[in-house]
Amino acid sequence: MTTARIELPPKLIPVFEGEADVRGSYGGRGSGKTRSFAKMSAVKAYQWAKTGRSGIVLCCRQYMNSLDDSSLEEIKQAIEEEEWLAPHFEIGEKYIRTTCGRVSYKFSGLDRNINSVKSKSRILLCWVDEAEPVAESAWRTLIPTIRGADSELWVTWNPEIDGSATDKRFRKTKDPLYKVVELNWRDNPAFPAILERQRQRDLEANPEYNHIWEGDYKTVVEGAYFADLIGKARRDGRICSVPYDPAIPVNTFWDLGMSDQNTIWFHQQVGREHRFIDYYANHGEGFAHYAKVLKEMPYVYGTHYLPHDAEVRELTTGKHRKEVLESLGIKPVEVVARIAHINEGIEMTRQLLPMCWFDEEKTAQGVKCLASYRQEYDEAKMTFKARPLHDWASHGADAFRQFAQGYRGANTGWGQLSSKNSGRRGKKAVSFGGNSDWIV
Repeated sequence: MTTARIELPPKLIPVFEGEADVRGSYGGRGSGKTRSFAKMSAVKAYQWAKTGRSGIVLCCRQYMNSLDDSSLEEIKQAIEEEEWLAPHFEIGEKYIRTTCGRVSYKFSGLDRNINSVKSKSRILLCWVDEAEPVAESAWRTLIPTIRGADSELWVTWNPEIDGSATDKRFRKTKDPLYKVVELNWRDNPAFPAILERQRQRDLEANPEYNHIWEGDYKTVVEGAYFADLIGKARRDGRICSVPYDPAIPVNTFWDLGMSDQNTIWFHQQVGREHRFIDYYANHGEGFAHYAKVLKEMPYVYGTHYLPHDAEVRELTTGKHRKEVLESLGIKPVEVVARIAHINEGIEMTRQLLPMCWFDEEKTAQGVKCLASYRQEYDEAKMTFKARPLHDWASHGADAFRQFAQGYRGANTGWGQLSSKNSGRRGKKAVSFGGNSDWIV
């Protein structure tokens, strides 16, 4: 019996030991995670072939217009650099398979071909690389196709958004059969000198250094509508501890959903400040649930603002959604009028965000939604579309947009807040929860 030596970053050794339903790694550039998973996929294919097993290793990415966008070349190189492994594979321009023909590689893009995955023959292993943008709906379709008793799912990705479907499903889980570790450049014993030079340059000049090299979430999401304004709110100290004032009514702003998320912002107007003191989101619940949540909160309410689809009649009751909420004691309710184009509401929101304060703890998820709300990207044309992407962030952003579009106190011509050094007279300078003083 001969023993083969396989070189891996030490942090990955526990990932590939023992039983697991999911093995994975996330982190920044230069970690060696992609090459390591490519190599280990070939090791597993070799082992299965030697024991007489037949099936496929399915390699997926979210976006794959051709084999050039796949993991094909990475796997070829991983096999060829292992002298003991290479003789056991046939490698062609567009294929990889074991020499006995029992195990072969297949490649698929999930954005266009997710349903075709269902028809794949026996999947021994499914490896999803560059998995950050994979939607929850795609995971729900893909995972049931991996049906073998000992079949596995492998996932590798560079994190971008705290709360993305991939992040929530594989990074934040406590399932003991999910073996997933963070891997960055310093964890790679073979980290090349050329990448170290690039890293040093980025350390000096690239504001996204921590995302690129240290595996942190992106601070600026490409195509995001409000990320710059949320970043400014954080720098200005307007994302802080924002207390509830019992003497002032709390308004709520909703985005309605059943299978999608139902989201609610809780707001108080204090002078010319718009203070968002709380945020709630859930899905799969009826209006009775949300009415109960509101009643259990310690707030005295003002007006509840619902989007235009609140005037849709419920099939079970024949009542408008507005009427259903009112019958549950949530009133008064105002339905925000529909606007001609959603981009108008987005611009209204941009104009009002500089006047808003957010409780750092209670509205954390809502603030993430605002920072991550972004334009839909057209992969084929390589350009952004003139509409927002419908994803996990859109529900919180749409609820906030009801504030910008419908709250009567929102658009009163105040203009931008001015610093206390602006020289304007007759205004009181106050400091609230941060380092910036504002004329109000």
